[in-house]
Amino acid sequence: MTKNYSAVSETGDISAWDDFLKCFPSNWLEIVSSSNVLKGQRKDKEPETLMHVLMLHLLCGYSLRETSAVAAAAGIASLSDVALLKRLRKSSTMFQALCTEMFDQVSHNDDFAGFNIRLIDGTIIKEPGRFGTQWRIHYSFSLPNMLCDAFELTQAKGKGTGEGIEKFVVKPNDIFVADRGFCRFGCFDHVAKGGGYSCIRWNSRSLPLYNEDGSSFDLCDFLKLMPSAGMCAESTVYIQGDTPEQRLKCRVCAIRKDDEAIERARREVYKNASRRGTTPTKLTLMTCDFIILITTLPADVFSLTKVLKLYRARWQVELVFKRFKTILRIGAIPKYSDSSAEAWIYGKMFIALLVERLSSRLGAFSPWRAVVYSFDSQKFVERIQCIVSSYDSMDHASYQTEGSRIKVEYDSTSRKTAKEKKDHAD
Repeated sequence: MTKNYSAVSETGDISAWDDFLKCFPSNWLEIVSSSNVLKGQRKDKEPETLMHVLMLHLLCGYSLRETSAVAAAAGIASLSDVALLKRLRKSSTMFQALCTEMFDQVSHNDDFAGFNIRLIDGTIIKEPGRFGTQWRIHYSFSLPNMLCDAFELTQAKGKGTGEGIEKFVVKPNDIFVADRGFCRFGCFDHVAKGGGYSCIRWNSRSLPLYNEDGSSFDLCDFLKLMPSAGMCAESTVYIQGDTPEQRLKCRVCAIRKDDEAIERARREVYKNASRRGTTPTKLTLMTCDFIILITTLPADVFSLTKVLKLYRARWQVELVFKRFKTILRIGAIPKYSDSSAEAWIYGKMFIALLVERLSSRLGAFSPWRAVVYSFDSQKFVERIQCIVSSYDSMDHASYQTEGSRIKVEYDSTSRKTAKEKKDHAD
């Protein structure tokens, strides 16, 4: 969705980079100074210089060598690519602390009458190479403030690395909204014990439904109550863990899809079944026709219609991951060691939080003063890249041209140096 912002005309001599720093946590200097990133450094030891160079690498997408060349050309710092790599490898804890501080500063809105809606999801990113390590980002996106309020980074394989709401701290009246990958009794139980509520799309393979007397809930009969598109219904059900004592009372809420959506869902089911060499069951085909949710939300506060509308908000977290993987290029990790890869991921997460905060404060910053700026995610990030690269007076095309010029000059110098070394060796 396109948003239009109008920036207020103001005067002053505050630079674009200073404006950018205002979106950092208020105690970011203390966090950087207390980390071990700057220990043992003989030059360029200022926290702001360190952060500026790291932002060039992480936000602008320059390689380590290009970052070194651009930083020198812009008068930001003079350090080699090897020195930058050493700083990056030691910055994982620093970026993690900065992200944590950003989460602590997320403010909550009272528009939901005391409820905090949290959209949960995860995504996998990979280091380069055939045997590169895969990492999983577990993410919580808070509404209505449209900000990330928690995330955890784990490897993609191994014990305790799978998707699960258990990885997040639950506060009273939190509402966790998630897709069917989180539809397990353990997730519902974890949220309930923390005083929160769940609204999760049903997964027939992982969560059986029961009646109050312990018998199986007849979902087919329930779905037959909705023969036409747009019809919805709800019923009381129970879910249980490994023992009958582990039991929760829930509501099953469903709405029938339109014919086009049903056809798409059935094609996908048949495609997956063909790939596995199986035949879809009657229940599987029937559930293709509906969106089925399991929720612990109280019916007296959240009606059936409100529950269905609540789940539709989940597309927001999909947009967040799309931003990570496309605009911020977080889908693949251009690092080969675990230490540098982890630091790179935390740094990218910190940048993503900054982008979210910047977009919410757009009109207060000098690079956009006295202009009407049509918000486009890619152009917005490019504008921030101009600021970080110290080209705060340039437009997007000029930024890209100047960045390419420096890169070409650096590549030309590198090739020349390599040729001179070869000639000298000969």
